[in-house]
Amino acid sequence: MEKTISFKAGDLIYKAGQTGPAYKVLTGTVRLDHAHASHKSVFANLAIAGDLMGAEVLLRKPYAFDAYALTECEISVWQESTILLADALAEQLMKSSYRQSDVVSLRCGMAMERILKFVQLLSHKSATEKTENLALPPLKETADITDLTIETVCRCIASLRKQGVLVPVQGTRGNLRNQFTVSRSEEHTSELQSRGLIS
Repeated sequence: MEKTISFKAGDLIYKAGQTGPAYKVLTGTVRLDHAHASHKSVFANLAIAGDLMGAEVLLRKPYAFDAYALTECEISVWQESTILLADALAEQLMKSSYRQSDVVSLRCGMAMERILKFVQLLSHKSATEKTENLALPPLKETADITDLTIETVCRCIASLRKQGVLVPVQGTRGNLRNQFTVSRSEEHTSELQSRGLIS
């Protein structure tokens, strides 16, 4: 049975230049940043449940990116039998291409479409995830990833709450911070389209 390692949102998983194993994301979302010579990190990619990260170490290279837990997440050391390794790597390479495409789409188009795509990406569930709650990252992180201003992100999230797409999770003392359930009904999509918020 694979050993899981848990991280809280904002925790550093590994730094670029370090060495270690490749990991598979079991739950949650990981942010990958490229560290420039100026010591300023720039958003590069996301890894969600089922994705492989740190695959460069399989080529005896150090980690290429800084990896942070964007939301609470669980990862495990990626292990495949030698017989299945080539097929498994090919599958992960294909997933990586799709994920890069997802990330590019988060940074172009109408603001509401970007936020909706981001919510859909974050609410992707693996076979091992049972919770239906979505934990949104801080507004600053969301703005950085979607290339929007914090004010625009705030307005979009408020609109999605008003339309019933994002429903705050109730705790014993009111709404739980940044915790939502997500409605994907056609009615909500039609409403957003009719208001010109998405195409």
